[in-house]
Amino acid sequence: MVAQNLTAPQRAIVAEYWWRRAASEITSWVGWQHVLEDLRAEGSPGTVLKLAERAVHDEYQHAVWCRDWAERFGHQGGEVRPRGDERFAFPDATDSDNRICRIALCCFTETVGCFTLQQVRPLVRDPALRKLNRRHLADEMQHSRTGWAHLSTLDVHGRESLRRYLPRLLALLPRVCCGRAGEEHEDLVPFGYFTARVLTSAHDEAVRSVILPGLEHLKLAEAS
Repeated sequence: MVAQNLTAPQRAIVAEYWWRRAASEITSWVGWQHVLEDLRAEGSPGTVLKLAERAVHDEYQHAVWCRDWAERFGHQGGEVRPRGDERFAFPDATDSDNRICRIALCCFTETVGCFTLQQVRPLVRDPALRKLNRRHLADEMQHSRTGWAHLSTLDVHGRESLRRYLPRLLALLPRVCCGRAGEEHEDLVPFGYFTARVLTSAHDEAVRSVILPGLEHLKLAEAS
């Protein structure tokens, strides 16, 4: 068992971290339900809605995976609860503007998630964890495509709205994706622990190589 390679204090740290990841995933499950409602309200194509419906299902399954791994590392288990169920919104934005912002932010976070999983894969040696990494990455890629697909369909109003709020969304992104300072257990990365360094590196690479080029390709980066 992979946990046998760890000391008792290390197992406790990893178990608690997987439990926090389970809470993050169940929170994403709630968030994707909001995004699915937003996509429907914005008249997104049926193919995009099907991808979003799959994402809702996937995020719940991700929470189950993380809960099970927390227990495998020694967590006592229990009910995984979301950190909140409020919809993200800018107070000064209209309902339509906030729907577009939620869709875009979800698109960006899922894109960063792809890079996080890619970056840690070479360090993961346990076969079961490597298999989980591959399955999770495949899901994250589909989730990010959901957001990009919708952004490609934005009308004039939607494009102007996204351009207006894009600087604030990009400024918010590292706070959402990069974790807290000081979480630097580099020796535990092979066991599913994402350090602040890993998360920050993945964020920076995702923004540089996919998010900004993607926005430019869709002509969404320039000022209105």
